[in-house]
Amino acid sequence: MDFKKSEDNNFRLKPSKTNIWKFSKAIFQDFKREAKKRNIDFTITTTNEDLEIYIDRNLMDKVYFNLLSNAFKFTPNNGKISITIQDHKNSDNVSICFSDSGIGIPQGEIQNVFKAFYQGSNNYRNSSGIGLHLSKNFIDLHQGKIDVISKNGAVFTINLLKGKSHLNEKDIIDEPMIDLVDEADYLESEDIILSNKAVEDKDKYTILFIEDNIDLLEFIVKKFDDEYNVYTSQGNDAIEQALRIIPDIIVCDLNLPEKNGFEICEILKKDLRTSHIPTIILTAVDNQQSYIKALESGADLYLTKPFNLKVLSQSIKGLLFNREKLKYYFKNNLDVIDEHSFGVPEQLFIKKLNEFLDANIANSDLTVEELAAFLNISRVQLYRKVKAILGINVSDHINNLRLDNAAKMLKNSDLNISEVGYASGFSSPNYFSTAFKNKYGVSPKEYKAE
Repeated sequence: MDFKKSEDNNFRLKPSKTNIWKFSKAIFQDFKREAKKRNIDFTITTTNEDLEIYIDRNLMDKVYFNLLSNAFKFTPNNGKISITIQDHKNSDNVSICFSDSGIGIPQGEIQNVFKAFYQGSNNYRNSSGIGLHLSKNFIDLHQGKIDVISKNGAVFTINLLKGKSHLNEKDIIDEPMIDLVDEADYLESEDIILSNKAVEDKDKYTILFIEDNIDLLEFIVKKFDDEYNVYTSQGNDAIEQALRIIPDIIVCDLNLPEKNGFEICEILKKDLRTSHIPTIILTAVDNQQSYIKALESGADLYLTKPFNLKVLSQSIKGLLFNREKLKYYFKNNLDVIDEHSFGVPEQLFIKKLNEFLDANIANSDLTVEELAAFLNISRVQLYRKVKAILGINVSDHINNLRLDNAAKMLKNSDLNISEVGYASGFSSPNYFSTAFKNKYGVSPKEYKAE
C-alpha cells in the first residue's frame, strides 16, 4: 500500500516537533531483544539528547524499521550494528547513521540500492526490493538526503534539516510524544535467565517463570525448554520483564522478595498491556482464604507446592488452549462484541479499538501511531496486544475491517466499485480489487452482482 501511494504521489507529509534522540531510542529498544539473542553489539549514541527537529513520525518510523531490519537480516551473529545521531551545530542539518558489520553491498551495485525492486547479487534472503526505495522517497519528502557506503558492512546516513523553514507551515501538526517503556535496564538485568537456545523459536509459546529459588528456576528451564521459549525472573523485576517480553503465559510463585504473587498478578491484570496473559500462581499455602485471594487478584489458576510437573504442564497447555479459543471468538465475532459479552478488559479494548477504526474507516492516511495515541499506549504495545488477542497484526486487522465494510457497502449501497473502495479507506481502486479478491475469492464487481 505504501509503495502504491508513493508511486501515485499520494503521501502528504505530517511533520511534528520531535525529540530525535527519544524517537530513535524507542525504536532502538524494539531491536535490543533480537540483538541480545544473537549476541550482536547493538549501540545508539547522540551528540545532543535535547535536539528537536520536525519529522513525520509515521514515515520516519518506516525508514528506521527498514534500515534496522536490513542490518539485522544481513549481519551475522556476534556482529555489530550502531545508530549514531550527530547534531552538526555549525550547520543546519543533523545526520543519523546506521552502520552494520554485515555482508555489505557489492561496489558496482551501490548506485542501484534505492531503485524499486532492486535486490543485490549477494542477497539470498526473500525480500520485495522496495524497502530502500520507499525509504528514500520518505526522506525526499522531508527535503533530506540518504546515502550509502559499503566497506566491511553497510553504512546508511540520513541527513535532515533543522527548523521548519523548508516545510509547508500548513502541514505541520501538534502531536505529543507517546511515552514508551524504557527497556534498556531490563535487558541488562542479572535476574533474567533466558532459554539456552541462541534464537527464540517463533513457533513456540513463550513462558515467564517468576521464582526466587534459583535451583528451581534451572530445573524448570531444563524441563520446559524444549517445548517453550522459557524466560525467568527472580521476582525483583517481574513486572518489568512481563511488560518487555509480553509472554503467552506467566507462572508466578507466591512468596517473593518484594511484591508477592498476588500483587504482581493484580498489577499485570489491571495493565492494558498484559491483562490478557493467563497467570498461574504457585504456593505452599493451601487454604481457602489464599485461594480466594488468588482469584481476586485475577489469577487463572492456583497450584500448591510441591506440584506435580505433569499437572503443571497440562495446566499450562489447558490455559493456552483456552486463550486460542478466545482468539478465535474475538476474531470471528468482532461485530457482536459488547461490554456484557464476557466482562473482561480485552472485550473493552477491542470494542474501543474498533469504534475508532469505524469512525475513521474512510481515512486512507490513518496510521498505527494515531490509533496507539487514541488508546494511550505505544505502537509496540499495540502490536503485541492485538497479536495476543486476535492472533493477527494491527495492519491485517485494519485491512479486514476495511474489507468487511466494503462488502456491506457493495450489498447495501448504490456506490460504484471505486467509490466503495475509497469510502472503505483504500488508496486506489486497483489495490482495493486485489485485496478484496484475496479475501473473498471474487472481485468486487462479481461480489456485487451476486
